[in-house]
Amino acid sequence: MHTQPMQEAGGISRRSFIKFGGTAALTLALPGALSMLTGCRSEAGDAFFRGECTVTDHAGRTLTIPTVDKLERIYFTSGLAEIYVFSLAPELQGGCAYQFTDQELAYLPEGIDKLKYMGSLSGGGEIDLEMLMAEDIQLVFDVSAVAISASDISTCDNLQEQTGIPVVMVDGSFTNVMNAYRFIGDIIGQTERAEKIAAYCEGIYNDVRAAVADIPEDEKVSLYYAEGPFGLASEPNDSLHARTFAEAGARNVAAVPVSTSGYGMSSVSLESVIQWDPEVIIAWDDVIRGGADEIIRTSSDWAVIKAVRDGRVYTMPNAPFAWCDRPPGVNRFLGLQWVANMLYPDRYDVDMVEETKKFYSLLYWCDITDEQARDLLGNSYPPYGKH
Repeated sequence: MHTQPMQEAGGISRRSFIKFGGTAALTLALPGALSMLTGCRSEAGDAFFRGECTVTDHAGRTLTIPTVDKLERIYFTSGLAEIYVFSLAPELQGGCAYQFTDQELAYLPEGIDKLKYMGSLSGGGEIDLEMLMAEDIQLVFDVSAVAISASDISTCDNLQEQTGIPVVMVDGSFTNVMNAYRFIGDIIGQTERAEKIAAYCEGIYNDVRAAVADIPEDEKVSLYYAEGPFGLASEPNDSLHARTFAEAGARNVAAVPVSTSGYGMSSVSLESVIQWDPEVIIAWDDVIRGGADEIIRTSSDWAVIKAVRDGRVYTMPNAPFAWCDRPPGVNRFLGLQWVANMLYPDRYDVDMVEETKKFYSLLYWCDITDEQARDLLGNSYPPYGKH
């Protein structure tokens, strides 16, 4: 069942915005709105009459892109980039880089499931270039969760050359998420909303870091992140997929090398997990991600581990996006709160039901109930020690 979306001024919901297409962006076509074309580094008058302007992206590439008043259809090279556009202006989505499940769609505005899936470059995938051009996509965003590489630039240059569509590259690494929002919001005419989201994320990050900053290393809660269908894959500290846990003050026990695949999930033996004996295990769910949360809780093979004995095996919330890692985007800021509150409820004492509702309303345009928030949080709410 779909939840009720947040209402904007004037009573128009984000659900109706998707059906309306570019209505909101077209309001910027008025001459008085020229001053709002801050994402484009050209003379306002020239931009207005030609309908295009130039922008320098985070890779240092100078691109000619549509002005805000002309921009109606945007695509993305990955689901990570899609979340940025979706959370800022879903009416500008020209398609989906995700194939959402029914469980995920329950936390998204109606209409998202009607958008065409046109592929993604994430995980070695492909984008349907013919469909991209046939759907009149005007602009593509590529967001990287790590430092932009020469290979990334080459890939985006090739995509741009093959389609004739400008591809804007954005640094979306963990501490640059806020600036990424400001940059994208500037380009698509959502400066005010982008600043609101950026300030919200900055507040979360600063509050969590202040709460856990002075915990001695030997007093940090030990944690094992159980990935995959058997829970025998994980992420070491150097992996971007483990960043949320580290920022929340956890002591990651996974003493394994970073996966050479580039997608994480280093192999782990059960004997190693038993030896590490973590106090907390966070696992993928078995419904959406095909994870091992229930196997870990019920199997006699895992029963000797402290986290299992103490009932501290937690399922990572995963709808509509995983809270801590995949995609490694703004969703991690809710995961940051979740992990910090779960491990250190006295230090980071927030009501995660309320924080979850606030995050979903602001970022996903979705007003959820207390019951839905508790369902997402599972047995991590209330946090251990406050049951």
